Amino acid sequence: MNSNICKSALLCGLICLPSFASTAQAEVTPEQFNLLVTAANTDGGKNFNALVEILLASHPEDAEEIRDIAEQLKPKAPPPPQPTSTSIPVEGTIFSDSGSEQFSQNFLPGWEKEIEVNVLYSTGNSSQKYFGTGTKFEREAGRYHQVATTYFDYNNSNAVTNKRRFGIAYKSDYSISDISYVTGYTSFESDSFGAFNKRFTLNAGYGLRALDNDTFKWSLEAGPALLVTKQLSTEDYDKDITAFGSSIFTWIINDRSELDNETKVYAGNKVVIENKTDYKIKVSGALSGKISFDVLYDRDAPIGRKKTETITRVGILYDF
Repeated sequence: MNSNICKSALLCGLICLPSFASTAQAEVTPEQFNLLVTAANTDGGKNFNALVEILLASHPEDAEEIRDIAEQLKPKAPPPPQPTSTSIPVEGTIFSDSGSEQFSQNFLPGWEKEIEVNVLYSTGNSSQKYFGTGTKFEREAGRYHQVATTYFDYNNSNAVTNKRRFGIAYKSDYSISDISYVTGYTSFESDSFGAFNKRFTLNAGYGLRALDNDTFKWSLEAGPALLVTKQLSTEDYDKDITAFGSSIFTWIINDRSELDNETKVYAGNKVVIENKTDYKIKVSGALSGKISFDVLYDRDAPIGRKKTETITRVGILYDF
């Protein structure tokens, strides 16, 4: 008798066991449950919420049970990405992207700004290594494109200054059409140990954009120029009207690096040629490395001064 009772109880337990396990699914059918499982484990669960909404719209009477099961199967959000070891600037400082953007909004908003610190090696009238700085401010305002630049090179050896060179320049272009513009340029330079002592330059002309796309930009300019030059500190200024031509080329290699080349030629009673090549590569945040090579030629350098000089620069650029 007791044996029969035990067998009956065991049989009832085995029959009821599946029903206990299925209570977790409530009124959700096996097909719906399988669909939810599949959606939760496919493509990171991006279609899971859409499927839940469809099931709720199709079976409003089982809405509570569907939501319960969906909450249990809902895919977990991936952890936020961790900063890599290449993120040199600390977030929030002026050297990070966000920090430099905030700094730019507070200082001359609307201008793109660069500050450079470099070491130089020159040949020609001085063959030595020394220290240099430079700035560049650039703005697009409607039809106007404006650029202001400065530089300062200095060296002191054994308490004797043997290199002191600085300059400031401003250039403004006004677009006539998509491919043409008029341009004006003025500058002042001083070089205590170079091919001239001081020089004012003023020119105006016409420019043509030969290339202007996402990779290459190339402009050609020409017009009259006025050079006001003091060759030596003991001499007076000489005024010379010349013709000028320039080539301004930019190659945007990728989103981290860029190559620029600018050539200027002044021809007349005086002949002056300047060629400047810059290569910039972004390091991190607002910091970039920069390598420059300049060739300066002045046909009318004073006796005892060399006509050609070269300057190689390696530095760090902060743009904001």
